[in-house]
Amino acid sequence: MLEQYRRGRSSPWYWRQTIRAIVTTSAAEIWRHRMVAVSVAALSVYLQDLYIFSRLWEWVYRLDRLWYPHVIHSRWYWLVIDPWAYRLKPYVWTSTVMWCAILAALSWIIGHWRPRQHGLMITLFVVTQISLRIPFLATSLTDWLSAPHDPISFYSLIWYSVITFVAIPFSIVLGGSAGAKRGTVESLVR
Repeated sequence: MLEQYRRGRSSPWYWRQTIRAIVTTSAAEIWRHRMVAVSVAALSVYLQDLYIFSRLWEWVYRLDRLWYPHVIHSRWYWLVIDPWAYRLKPYVWTSTVMWCAILAALSWIIGHWRPRQHGLMITLFVVTQISLRIPFLATSLTDWLSAPHDPISFYSLIWYSVITFVAIPFSIVLGGSAGAKRGTVESLVR
């Protein structure tokens, strides 16, 4: 491809061929290790249900209550803290940090479980987690488009975008790279 590009093929042709090669190679790898791929995808899809079933959310709820002072009837709370608390949603930060920690721990375990298919499994984990967040992102985008001057819908759109495209992939890749065995990663790079 690189030789043909240097001979005069266009940039769009080169990128189409590159994307086609990546998709074809990934599909072949998924097909070769389909049971592992199905296991990781199923774990990713049902992870929210496992989280709720384990009742871990009760501990997160207790931590979320720390964001609010015990004296809610204070005049200063309603005038100063509440408008920013509603916009910045600090009560959601605790659950987001907890969720990202769970994702990092699971990707660390996945990296140890099948070190040879480490890249495939981490990629599937990231893709399924992002695709599960797309409906929330679409809803917040629709809310913002229907009321573009409403700051709450704008903050919601920014919040879901950062969670979907930054926090979740970063935590999965960080945990997966920490979980990969050194010799396996070095042999894959060579």
